[in-house]
Amino acid sequence: MDPKEQLAQVTSLLTPLVEGTDANQLDNETPCSDFRVRDLIGHFTFGRFLFAAGMSGDKSRGDELLGSMPQQFGDVLGDDHHATYRDASAQLDTAVGGVEDLGETVSLVFGDMPAGVALQILSGDNLVHCWDLARSTGQDFNPPEDLVEVTAQFMSGFITDDRRAGGGFGPEVQVPEDAPALDRLLGLCGRTP
Repeated sequence: MDPKEQLAQVTSLLTPLVEGTDANQLDNETPCSDFRVRDLIGHFTFGRFLFAAGMSGDKSRGDELLGSMPQQFGDVLGDDHHATYRDASAQLDTAVGGVEDLGETVSLVFGDMPAGVALQILSGDNLVHCWDLARSTGQDFNPPEDLVEVTAQFMSGFITDDRRAGGGFGPEVQVPEDAPALDRLLGLCGRTP
């Protein structure tokens, strides 16, 4: 699957979940032990701002974002989590639309890499957070099987022991080999399906 299409599909799943999250749910617990719903949405919204800066080659914007990163990710959202998420997604869409060669190198906070790889990282992160958000707010989440399979294949090579040790992912949760693709992806990323 083309990484741009992969991200577009993930965004089409994530956006209605954010829009379906009411302000009175922002303090709900999530499967991410350090995050309430507000912090979860703040985390992937901030990530979208950062990836937009990296994908567009706007180093000064990336530095500005990192320099102003709040202690709690939820603070990124201000008073309107819907509007801030929409803004981040619009910036990301514009930046991704400007990438003509997925093999071109982009600079992100965790290093330089091909644009296609960066898109797959963001897609994988956001797809798992779709499940986190749906779980935390009582919303349905039924991603297409092919999207989950492509994401799981990428993440199985991306998630290393070092990344787990660094706190980016929890320990792998064992699920049956014949479990649905989403359950296998979640287990790989340290979630209990």
